[in-house]
Amino acid sequence: MKKFLILFSAFVLLGSARAQSLFINEFMASNDSCYADEFGGYDDWIEIYNFDTVAVDIGGMYITDDLTNPTAWQIPDTSPDLTTIPPGGFLVLWADKEPEQGVLHVKLKLSGGGEQIGLFAKDGVTPIDTLTFGEQTTDVSYGRIIDGGNEWAFFPKHKDIGYTASPGRSNVTIKINEFMASNDTTIANENGDYADWIELYNYGTAPIDIAGMYLTDDLTDPTAWQIPVSTSNATVIPAGGFLLLWADKKPENGILHVDFKLSSGGEQIGLFEFNGIPIDTLSYGEQTTDVSYGRLPDGTDNWQFFTKPTPGASNSNATSVEEVTFPKNYNLSQNYPNPFNPTTTISYSIPTFRGKQSLNVTLNVYNTLGEKIATLVNKAQAPGNYSVQFDASNLPSGVYFYRLRAGSFVATKKMVLLK
Repeated sequence: MKKFLILFSAFVLLGSARAQSLFINEFMASNDSCYADEFGGYDDWIEIYNFDTVAVDIGGMYITDDLTNPTAWQIPDTSPDLTTIPPGGFLVLWADKEPEQGVLHVKLKLSGGGEQIGLFAKDGVTPIDTLTFGEQTTDVSYGRIIDGGNEWAFFPKHKDIGYTASPGRSNVTIKINEFMASNDTTIANENGDYADWIELYNYGTAPIDIAGMYLTDDLTDPTAWQIPVSTSNATVIPAGGFLLLWADKKPENGILHVDFKLSSGGEQIGLFEFNGIPIDTLSYGEQTTDVSYGRLPDGTDNWQFFTKPTPGASNSNATSVEEVTFPKNYNLSQNYPNPFNPTTTISYSIPTFRGKQSLNVTLNVYNTLGEKIATLVNKAQAPGNYSVQFDASNLPSGVYFYRLRAGSFVATKKMVLLK
């Protein structure tokens, strides 16, 4: 199995970033139903990633689908607020041949049969990043396994999670899948200690090495502990596989031993890329000894308590599952943290409703003008407690509103983004 240490070694990446800070990070050349633009159109798209520690305005640069014609389309430089990519951020360009729809709509389309993509400097000559790709599949994106890295993979629809394409956010296909914050007798580590643990799940189609990434129990401190870089395969999570980390505050015991413990009274868990990009985060409440809390099915937004946990294995294999008591009332919680920068978690509850197994649920984010800027949830959901992350990396500081609609229930709350 090929190691991805080059991708995760911070000093190597930092050095390469000085030569190249912008990457063609992901694209979709045949989009039927996966991701719509602001007009509701399902068009081809190209995601640009800014690795650098400073913002970069791509206005005036050129984008092309033919490397022999580097100046095929010049990105307008008239709206820097729209064409500027924040440090560690992402920007989606719509390859729809409809530039009249805005500066992020480019006058070219991608071929599902395979062609080229190139990003060129404002001089129209210097290549910033280029690639040649083969035949693509409808509603399947093709992107770098690690943002800005050298390895590429397809991101197809997952049987439980749904679309795995990630326009505008990290490509890393890892979820915090299960954890235990009070372990007395359930499972012991290699030293015989019953320690807190965190399980990670790779729902993607390629193995991922998490060496060099950060794990934290405080989302305001995303770099609390860095997973060591090693020459072994201990930190590689295979496609569809799981990895167990021991939150025992004993990093001297090995690279899978984290330098913090979890609080059974409730706190946070976050996994971040080496440059601070959030991969997955959650805020949890009070926990019970020897009862884990995990996603069911794996990687989905539905969390349950497990009386017989499944550390290192699929949660569908649990021999005994203690169902979460269905909420008695609808509830939309205040986002946490609030104020936030740039990510926050929104939790809500859906009770049983006249025997229905599910309700249509939407959770949207609006600006102060009432304009919808993000859809976080839009699907049928069963009764239960849910949490979803909102990433505002591409938004300016200010007041925003999020609105939950479930059946006839509607609730709205305010949140503040401070950068």
